[in-house]
Amino acid sequence: MAEYFLKNVSLLPDPATEESVLYEIPDWRKKYILKYRNPIDRRLSLGAWRLMEETLHKHGLSAGSVIKGANGKPLCKGIHFNLSHSGEMVICAVSEVPVGCDIEKAENAPFEIINRVFSRNERKYIDGAGNDEDKTRRFFKLWTMKESYMKMTGEGLSLSPLRVEINPEKLMVVRDLIAVPCEIFNVSYGNYEISICETR
Repeated sequence: MAEYFLKNVSLLPDPATEESVLYEIPDWRKKYILKYRNPIDRRLSLGAWRLMEETLHKHGLSAGSVIKGANGKPLCKGIHFNLSHSGEMVICAVSEVPVGCDIEKAENAPFEIINRVFSRNERKYIDGAGNDEDKTRRFFKLWTMKESYMKMTGEGLSLSPLRVEINPEKLMVVRDLIAVPCEIFNVSYGNYEISICETR
């Protein structure tokens, strides 16, 4: 069963102005962190990497063995892990099998893209919410579940979200009309939605 760790990064320094916080981070990841224009995004990317280091250390592994895989997904021999960040929070999920995670701050849902990312059944679930706050929560619940699956496969957004349908009541993922053998779950954490998906 996957485990996950959360961290608030709001107090981290901006790596663009305090380069010492990038000590011992591989060059490819430094470039990834510094590509962001917004300081909070740089902190989030740095925080995700540092949380990953701590998580791997707990499992007797070193971040020095992490490489950049296909689609930019970091990989480490001996364990499967995934990173995500949103708002001021970062998450690292680890498992013995391929795993994906996503965290989103549940505010300002981009409902204008709903037809481009959600199936008819998913839209029906979102529209069935009792109020705007619940509708936003349902949007991000489905989105994080869908994203965690796409990250688990390593495809990310190279896989069209419309090819993946989430049944949040049965905790089931359907891809191209075929049920996928995986474990998926969602949890609300304050004003965040968190989802993790791993192969079965």
